[in-house]
Amino acid sequence: MERKEFLSLVGVSVGAIILQNCMSGCTNSSDPTPSNNNNNGNTGGTGGTGGTTTGLTGNNTISKGTIDFTLDLTSSSFADLKTDGKAIVTGDVIVARTKAGNYIAVAKRCTHEGTTVDFQADNNRFNCSNHGSNFDLTGKVLNGPAASPLTQFSTSFDSAKNTLRVS
Repeated sequence: MERKEFLSLVGVSVGAIILQNCMSGCTNSSDPTPSNNNNNGNTGGTGGTGGTTTGLTGNNTISKGTIDFTLDLTSSSFADLKTDGKAIVTGDVIVARTKAGNYIAVAKRCTHEGTTVDFQADNNRFNCSNHGSNFDLTGKVLNGPAASPLTQFSTSFDSAKNTLRVS
């Protein structure tokens, strides 16, 4: 094997390895889920997925059809939603309670590359930590690189039953 041919094969091999690593970085498998902390006003947490969590009835996963579910706020899985400025992620939705006490819900994935957004109660916005996109409380893009808004879902709180419907 001549030197030129060897170097050509090495270059192709290195290129293939780099391409594979780049492509695996585009998957959602290592997508961070917001944690339950108050760093810089961020709040988050998990409320389960796919309707398997106690206190959730209905569909919270976009791939299964229309989002329409109810959260039982007496369940420990959703206790954070009793506190102003807190949020939970359930299925494909992030549900938050603003500092003013209003419930809001948007699709959890940034429209730029699909990273789960964080709710920043102190700034009244959702933030994508991956590339810095910010969205207002309705999901509208405040700054990119995301160009499309987050899908907003309607919320209705039933104080008699202590439940929150998201649809």
